[in-house]
Amino acid sequence: MSQVDIDTTIAALQKGLTAIPTDQAVSVIDSWQQQLQGNPLAEQLGELKAALSSGGTSKGKSLTEILTSIGQGTTEAAKTADPSAATKVKQLGELLSKAASSLK
Repeated sequence: MSQVDIDTTIAALQKGLTAIPTDQAVSVIDSWQQQLQGNPLAEQLGELKAALSSGGTSKGKSLTEILTSIGQGTTEAAKTADPSAATKVKQLGELLSKAASSLK
């Protein structure tokens, strides 16, 4: 996982979900899925991508539920992340959770 990807994703989320065009969001999700292959977060990112493409739900889960789960998983992953990236991973998780809350 490169710092540029984390920084780019953080910057996009800080602008708010509605500021991110769907095609750009899908592209970022694809990149993260490739980097996280084999990690449960990769499957959740697939659900997020499907929800974005289908109007807000995937496998019976709402966009809010999916983002909440990804945010929690990312925050949890920060605990075992490389120390040089842990702070940014935690920030990313918190931003994802905040984005989910903004959809409620």
